[in-house]
Amino acid sequence: MKKFIYFAAVLLGLASCTSDEFTGDKALGEANEQAPISFSFDVPNATRAEGAAAATKLNNRFIVYAEKNETAGTAPAEGDLVFPNYRVNYTANSAYTTTSNTKDWEYVGLAHTSTDVANIKMGGANATTNVQTIKYWDYAATSYTFTAVSAKPSDISDGKVTINKLTSGTTVYDKGYEVDVTADADLNSLYFADRVNIAQSNDKDRTVSNQYGGNVRFTFRNGQSQVRVGMYETIPGYDVKVTKFYYVDNANPTFTTMTTGETTNFVANVPNTATGVAGKFTVKYFDNTVASTENHPTITFAPTTAADTKTYITLGDQIIAATKLAETSATPTYDEAAGAFTTVFPQETNDKSLKLKVDYQLKNTVTGEIINITGKTAEVPAQYLQWKPNYKYTYLFKINDNDLYPITFDAVVIEAEDGEAEYITTVSEPSITTFGVKGGKYVHGGSEYAAGSDIYATIMDGSSVADPTLGTNVNLYKSITAGATEASLAEAIAEVSSKTHNIAFTLDNTIGTKVTTVPAEDGSTTTINAVKLTGLAAGTYAVEYVKTARTYKAQEVTFATSTAFTTALAAQNLYTNSGCTTAAAAGDYVDETTKFYKQVVDNVGVYAYKVIVVQ
Repeated sequence: MKKFIYFAAVLLGLASCTSDEFTGDKALGEANEQAPISFSFDVPNATRAEGAAAATKLNNRFIVYAEKNETAGTAPAEGDLVFPNYRVNYTANSAYTTTSNTKDWEYVGLAHTSTDVANIKMGGANATTNVQTIKYWDYAATSYTFTAVSAKPSDISDGKVTINKLTSGTTVYDKGYEVDVTADADLNSLYFADRVNIAQSNDKDRTVSNQYGGNVRFTFRNGQSQVRVGMYETIPGYDVKVTKFYYVDNANPTFTTMTTGETTNFVANVPNTATGVAGKFTVKYFDNTVASTENHPTITFAPTTAADTKTYITLGDQIIAATKLAETSATPTYDEAAGAFTTVFPQETNDKSLKLKVDYQLKNTVTGEIINITGKTAEVPAQYLQWKPNYKYTYLFKINDNDLYPITFDAVVIEAEDGEAEYITTVSEPSITTFGVKGGKYVHGGSEYAAGSDIYATIMDGSSVADPTLGTNVNLYKSITAGATEASLAEAIAEVSSKTHNIAFTLDNTIGTKVTTVPAEDGSTTTINAVKLTGLAAGTYAVEYVKTARTYKAQEVTFATSTAFTTALAAQNLYTNSGCTTAAAAGDYVDETTKFYKQVVDNVGVYAYKVIVVQ
């Protein structure tokens, strides 16, 4: 669930005033009314924190900064400052005790302490201990811009959190925050609000949010992201145990050689800085090119000490400690007990892929036979790892054995509990990542995808995103056999000489198109090469990437009896010539010396495939 906390600034009409126009702290309201700005809650979704519960998350305090603008389309100029990092406090049951308090939040008469002043700044200049005065709307202004931040009060006074409001940006979107934190700062209490811009209009209905006379509603987002990893297996007759993860621990990883072994935790190569280190949060805002994300804070973190920058992520030990992996995606084996999340810093500008390398062991449940699998890898595109603040990411990896064909992993990413996002990645070189969208939302659930979903497939060739060309290096398949399974379609793609396999699918590149952008989890778009399969009906499909084509050769075979020949002919394609162009028929068998031919793989080439199940 995206845990947003909403606040509002409410405009109230009070006593009439005599001035024709007000600037600074006062404004000319409708019918010559003064309109003081006050703050209140407005939480429409009952599943989110409300009232006192939401105030508790913010430690009963936030700091608001606001400017007014008298020139349309430009950033507020110097001298247009309205709220110079005002402190706003929550006190239960205090509403309407003053004209500036309508919902238990008050700023008038408060003042920052001297220790707060030292650690709250505006463009380098410290805040003051001056008593805060009431603020009124200025109807001569064209717009107001509000931002807000909240941190644990003791962290501010102790210098564990230092807040610097950026004031020199060229646009309102640049004027965010720089927040320095010590290693022991409480980051669970660090929240940044969406930027709010309220333009002047003729309609001053005070019951409408985000317009003059209405509610100025803040959406607060925690400054961290959360990640967890789960694994499960679907190999009939075998238990699977993970024995080792690999990673590279150096300042400039190539992501091609992962030699360091870890037998106590989940580990994967991905640029990420562990929590519990000192550093700087830089907060700016998205621009208005995408309405759904306009004004959202975009957050990056840089550690104070370069040595604290990690090139890999280490999570919990529950996966590698398990005697065997779970066998369903509904209850996978998570890296932490009870599927708990690990807090990480956001990496919205990430440009490095995630590479997984793992060893695991198959144990036959009847005979106890052991098969050791080593060095299986997968790579997830960097664009799908741009972690946003206040989002929860779950990566599920599925181990699946299809007879003699490649064991595959599936990686599922769920963006927040109500984000409904899913990414599935095959473990192979190259590897294919897929995710589905239906009704404008990412889809996930018990099956891979729901009928009617649009499926997007991205191919990672090494650490680069491949440029797909349908019919050349990418092929799309769909099942034509009732009850065809993921395994049968995988076998059909990998082996062409079996009649049983051949009737399981058909090549059909018309079901997909190449695209250069894909939907992002927050309603915007991500620029990346992909193949889009539109509105798939229930069935089994596959995406195949061929970097270098497989080649085949003829293998000579004979049969001791006509019965053996008849049985073989029913199961596979047999030919009477070494060129494998003339199909054998039932009457072609003479005796055990009769030569027939079948096609076998001569060179497997370099390719990858991903089977997609739509239900």
